[in-house]
Formats: sequence, C-alpha cells, structure tokens
Amino acid sequence: MVCLARLVRRGGIRGLLVAACVFCGGLGHAAESDLGDVYQAVMEFHLDINTLQFTVGEPPPQVTKWLVVEAAPRHVFGQAQILYRNANQLAEEVAGQRMLRLPAGSWRRSQPRPMPEGFAVRPEDILQVVTDAGNHIRALMGLQNIQILNKPLIERGRARTLADVLTMIVEANRQLDALLHREVLPRRAYNRVMAAVDRAGDLVGGRYPLPSGLETGRRPRDAYRRLIGCLELLHAAERARRAGGTLVLDWDRELAREQVSNADVYHLATAVLADLDFLTKRLGTQVTKMPRGEYEMPRFVFPSHIHQLAGVLEAQLRLLATAPAAGAGNGEDPTPG
Repeated sequence: MVCLARLVRRGGIRGLLVAACVFCGGLGHAAESDLGDVYQAVMEFHLDINTLQFTVGEPPPQVTKWLVVEAAPRHVFGQAQILYRNANQLAEEVAGQRMLRLPAGSWRRSQPRPMPEGFAVRPEDILQVVTDAGNHIRALMGLQNIQILNKPLIERGRARTLADVLTMIVEANRQLDALLHREVLPRRAYNRVMAAVDRAGDLVGGRYPLPSGLETGRRPRDAYRRLIGCLELLHAAERARRAGGTLVLDWDRELAREQVSNADVYHLATAVLADLDFLTKRLGTQVTKMPRGEYEMPRFVFPSHIHQLAGVLEAQLRLLATAPAAGAGNGEDPTPG
C-alpha cells in the first residue's frame, strides 16, 4: 500500500499535509469481535507503519514470511504483545519529553495487557492488544503531523484464519524493528531460548541436560533449524496428551531457508515458549529449579551459543515427546544432539 503525500516543514517539525483521514482516535470495536476484525486492525496498523517508513525514508525490510499451517489464539496474542512493546518503545523514543495524545481509556503501561487466565484467548482479546499498539503509533503520527492522503479500503469480507493474522503481526514486528533501527541482538534470542529450557525442565521433572560442546561458526539459521525441530517434538508431545493447538509451520520450507536473522530466531523461540507455557499450565506441572550456573549467558553471545542452548531444549523435548502421556517418564538424562 502506497500513500501519496507531500512533505513540508511547519514549526520545525517535518510532517505530512493531507486531504483526509486524521488518525487521532483509537480503533473502535464491539464487545464481540471475530478474526476479520482483528485482521482488519492489523492491516490498518500496517498502513500506519508503511506511512511512517515512507516519511522517514526507511525502506521496508526484506524478510521471508512464515508459512503458518496451524496456530492457536495464544500464538497470535503473544506476538501482539511484542507488537505493543515495539510500538510503545518507538512512540516513547520519538516523543521524548512531549506528551502522547492517546485516546481516552487507552492502555498506557509500558508492558502490554497480560495473557488471559488459562490461555483462554478470544479474538477480542487479541484485538485489544493490537488496538493498544495502534493507538500509540497513531499518537506518534499525530505528534509528527503525519496523516494519510488516501486511505485504501481494506478487504473485510472473506473469512480469515489465525494463520493469516499471525503472519501479518510477525511481519509488522519486523517493520517496527527496522523503524527502531534495531537489529535483534543474539542475547535477546538467547534469553528467550533459556526461558524455554527453564519451562521445559518443569515438564520433564527437573531434567536439565548439560550443554554439548560449543560448535563455533554456527549461524542464526542453525539455531533456527534446531528450534524447528523443537516445535515438531512439542507438537508430538501435545498431540499425545491431547492438549492440541501447537504452532505448525511448513517444516520443509522453514528448514530450507538460508536467510535467517536473529529476529527470526527470537520470534520462533517466542512461539516455542508460548506452547511450553500452555502445556505446563494444562498439565499442572510442578515448578523446578533451573541450574543457572550451567546456562549462564556468555558475555558476548554468538549464534553458536544459541545453537548450543537450543540443543538442550531439543533434548528435553525429545524426552517429553517419547514419555508416557501421564508423566515425564523415567530414564537417563538425554544428551543434546
């Protein structure tokens, strides 16, 4: 979507003079929303982000979209939470000491709305978080006198799926990363994988395998492929326990990807963690203590370290996937592959 505008200076602030569509209000939505409403809100968010990128001369990032086969509402909600954090950070950084004019009743906290209790996520829950993120971006646009000349009609008619919405939210997050001039650092991905190892340990009765030897020269794609293996194992474990709702991507396509960034690893690890959180609550597992010293973050994190830690997670999930559905099973600690 391309927005035509002319750029001017007024009061020392660069802005866009427009003919119509002032974005100063929030996205309205009824109490009962469906995925079509959520998809429309996400597409409107994309329109705003595209306008910001056009204004500042920032080219859209060239990324490979996920090809989602199956997704649960919790996956979409988790990515919407990241969307809010990114939007809030961008708005606060640009605003500085100036006040952001958010609509009445807007979510104003630095952290997004929490996941609903028991992971019982409804479309209106996702829509609320997307709306929160959109309010911050529109407040930022208003602060910079940025509006849109011609707002294209966004298709609302056909049915949408969770996979459609998830794909577009992940893409929006990558666009926000570009606007923040922020490449996701390896340590953020490492922290997310470590959180997954911690949660997986609860599911396998406190088993935390020792990491295998560090393989130098690994790239983000190697850690990404290991996490794809983790998702497959987790899918098998959830299916055996009839928990259901694991994120399913086109495994062959994702494994064949050559261009993989630390951001891709981070977002995939976020999806794995969401499924682990869900399964621990679904099964009522006991919290165990993670041996922090064995997984202490290196001072300088490289993709090789993430790959190494993902091997620990893979070993835990292999044990979980082959254990009886009633428990974590017995046997020797697995060795990361």
